[in-house]
Amino acid sequence: MVKSSDFDSFAILEFPMSSGSDSSQREHYGAAGSRPEELPPVTPPSAGYIVQLFLIPALIVMAVVGVWALFGKLADSESDWQQLVAELGSSNEHRRWRAALGLAQLLRNEEITPPEDREPLAKHPLVIDSLTELLSQSLKTQTPSEEDLSHQEYLARTLGALNADEKTMPVLAEAAQEMHNIEVRKSALMSIAVIAGRRFDAITGYSAKEDKITAGGETKSVPLEKPTISDAAVQQQLKLCAQDKEPVVRHLAAFAIGNVGGPDSADLLKVMLLDGDRFARANAAVGLARNGSTDGVPILLELLNESLLPFDASALKGKAANEIQLAENNFLVEQPSLVRTCLRAVSDLWPRLSDPEKAEFKTVVEKISAEFFAPQVRIQADELLRKIAGP
Repeated sequence: MVKSSDFDSFAILEFPMSSGSDSSQREHYGAAGSRPEELPPVTPPSAGYIVQLFLIPALIVMAVVGVWALFGKLADSESDWQQLVAELGSSNEHRRWRAALGLAQLLRNEEITPPEDREPLAKHPLVIDSLTELLSQSLKTQTPSEEDLSHQEYLARTLGALNADEKTMPVLAEAAQEMHNIEVRKSALMSIAVIAGRRFDAITGYSAKEDKITAGGETKSVPLEKPTISDAAVQQQLKLCAQDKEPVVRHLAAFAIGNVGGPDSADLLKVMLLDGDRFARANAAVGLARNGSTDGVPILLELLNESLLPFDASALKGKAANEIQLAENNFLVEQPSLVRTCLRAVSDLWPRLSDPEKAEFKTVVEKISAEFFAPQVRIQADELLRKIAGP
């Protein structure tokens, strides 16, 4: 290690004085005040030297402290969620909702990284009771503020992560009713669909999250003999939402009904094939396909063929330029999603299709593979073509 005295030796050079005359000293050292020629000039330490000596060790210490703090934070996670649950009962509205949002974030984190040393919060009775009760009470507000509505929407989405259907389903059925805000209703329907979908996947082994096509494989255990959700309030609300005046409510209802399954759901979806909204029709056809029914085949063919058409601005004649641009942006986002969903439905149905139906689908899928504007859709179409071609 470099000592402070070493730095002193860089800065000051002391020369011993002999007892001889000044002239002899000048002869030995040269002119007065000059340094001997054989000694190097004095230079300060370089910046790199200082960095190595002080800055790098400081950074290492900071990193160690940061890791220590992180592990301390993780060790306190148990008390964190308990504190959040306790604050749900606070008389301070802001603290109450802040705690609800914090719990929702913890639930989402656990979906990504499930805890290994304790029961997941999604199954914890205290968390379940607190969140469902908070949404239930909020829905009773006669004139909710914008902040109230945002909280209701967020809570309705959060309940979809909980594993306690007997507690969450009645509250979600209430939140989906026509009297409530449209965004809250949408969130409630999405949560119902998510919960029903988890059960559907567990029963059939189906995974709508998989990107890879599985056409030509074994048919799944569908149609289901019983619905995945037996809650009477939810079933009744889905029937009402399937006839709602709002198109977005109808197409979300169709999505949820497809995940619920069972004979009654199939009958509802067949009726929804005639819906005036193309997304409602699409979800009805996809829901039927997921349940092993070919009744939606004509709609799937229609939607896939239409997907090859470009955005048609003429239908918006007379609208402001920004509205037309917004509609086109929505088209560019929604169309790929719709086509990918339809391609998965074709994959699910492939073993059940007739030869003429297979030929029609093969033709349109080949066109999508070659012409569709979104590359990820073309890739999915290519994959489907390889699968249906067989070994």
